[in-house]
Amino acid sequence: MAWLRLDDGLDDDPIILNVSRSRGEADRVLGILTAMMLYAARHLTDGFLPELIFREHVRSKRLREAFTRPPGGGTALLHRRGDQCECLEGRQWPATGADYAIHHYLKSNPTRDEYDVQRAKQAELRDRELLAAVRRRDGDCCRYCGRETRWADRRSGFGMVLDHIDPTLAAGAANLVVACRSCNSRKGNRTPLAAGMDLLPAMGDCAPDPTNDETNDETNDQINRSTTDTTTHAPVRDGTGRVNGAAGDAGPDGVRDLIGPAQPRRSSAHPNPYHRAAITGTDPADHPGLPT
Repeated sequence: MAWLRLDDGLDDDPIILNVSRSRGEADRVLGILTAMMLYAARHLTDGFLPELIFREHVRSKRLREAFTRPPGGGTALLHRRGDQCECLEGRQWPATGADYAIHHYLKSNPTRDEYDVQRAKQAELRDRELLAAVRRRDGDCCRYCGRETRWADRRSGFGMVLDHIDPTLAAGAANLVVACRSCNSRKGNRTPLAAGMDLLPAMGDCAPDPTNDETNDETNDQINRSTTDTTTHAPVRDGTGRVNGAAGDAGPDGVRDLIGPAQPRRSSAHPNPYHRAAITGTDPADHPGLPT
């Protein structure tokens, strides 16, 4: 079931106030707009509406004109086919059942494709056979740092999680890897390249769990800090002595050959609501707030 997401400042939106003659009418306009957005969310129309739904909710001739042609030439709450607005850039109108588009609907709500991919990703993480196959392939080793992870650990940075390499894809085992919770937190909703991390090939043996080596206090301290501070991460060497492998390496499972429905590109004004915290690029100087 899809959920409608609303901005908590929508009741004071200048566009709504501009088409209203009183506070009471503004509340009425807000209710009508919300009802139409509920229709779009329930039927996954990406904010497009048929004429019938518009006329069903807006019975006043004056309000119909105000919704689509606001007084003073301001921004419309509903766009007709052929209208120009930055919220319509790069979007294709469906051939039928789309006489209007709700202004900035995608600012808070996912597209149908994004919703379908998110639902498919959640289903993958509930598929026990798929998760077992990924664990057998990766040997319970984190594919980003190479260290051993713990399936039963639900709290520390050494706990095992399953990570979608590309967060915009639901592609089965080709896009799922074992990761430690520390690496998963550091990567976030980004690709390894965008997070400045390397994807290691599947290894038969994991790097030793540093918490079991009481003789190496310095290593223990460094790894333990990573469980609470994901901005630092101890380098782990594989069997060849390299640190984290080469960027972009693909293992025998063919993780480069990703399949599945790719989500459509969105403008920076309307980022995917499932990935609000996503930061693209690898240079911290270009992205304030990115851990260094």
